[in-house]
Amino acid sequence: MNTTIYYFSGTGNCLKVAKDLSEQLEDAKIVKISNKNMSYLKDTQSDAIGFVFPVYFLGIPAMLKSFIENLQINNDAYIFAIATYGGSIGAPFKEIRTLLQSKNIELSAEFAMMMPGNYQVLYPPVSPEEQTKLFKNEQEQIKSIASAVKASQHVTYKVSALINAFSKPLYSIFFKPKEKDKYFWTDEQCNGCGICSQVCPANNIIIKEGKPTWTHQCEACLACLQWCPQASIQYKKSTVNRGRYHHPEIELKEFLEREIE
Repeated sequence: MNTTIYYFSGTGNCLKVAKDLSEQLEDAKIVKISNKNMSYLKDTQSDAIGFVFPVYFLGIPAMLKSFIENLQINNDAYIFAIATYGGSIGAPFKEIRTLLQSKNIELSAEFAMMMPGNYQVLYPPVSPEEQTKLFKNEQEQIKSIASAVKASQHVTYKVSALINAFSKPLYSIFFKPKEKDKYFWTDEQCNGCGICSQVCPANNIIIKEGKPTWTHQCEACLACLQWCPQASIQYKKSTVNRGRYHHPEIELKEFLEREIE
């Protein structure tokens, strides 16, 4: 079965999940969802298509929503989704089902996977011990997910009626990513290396006079903050004394790859 896995990632968590899953499948490739790939509008060749993404404020990243809306998909394809989350899973699959139903396509399988939370705007990174535990669980879950995908199984992830009812209103109220970047700033450790601009999936950062400038197309993924080698990017005062996180098995070079040729 020919499988394409599209992933959105700010810290490498979803890249790791997509990569591990692709290695378990016989004929699979992975593709990054980013501003550079938003013009990729057609995939009618894949027998199976997967979307791997982090949960943002109980919902899905804005760029993932746009990508799915614009992607032309084979109606007979087996479609699956993997949501990674650090706190509450919310109801992201409901939103993806709605997006696909507008194309008369079914979401065949839904999988949720807890990974290290990385929204340092609100909380510090989880401990190394907890990270190790979550990484081990990810490896076990990937085996189960791969088996389900190979067999084209239908899998529904059940959430409570309360979460289904309140996730969308809360998401609409609190998730306004383009407004977030006005609160980013750099401390005296910034050396103008430009890595923040390179890792941003939205191409939202330009370097002016040796310092990053955010252009208000933010996805709120915090890639800029997490990958800065000097830990010099801050969000308000919240992150000044907080650690940073990106998946320890994902190198910067690999994170920057996976654009569609």
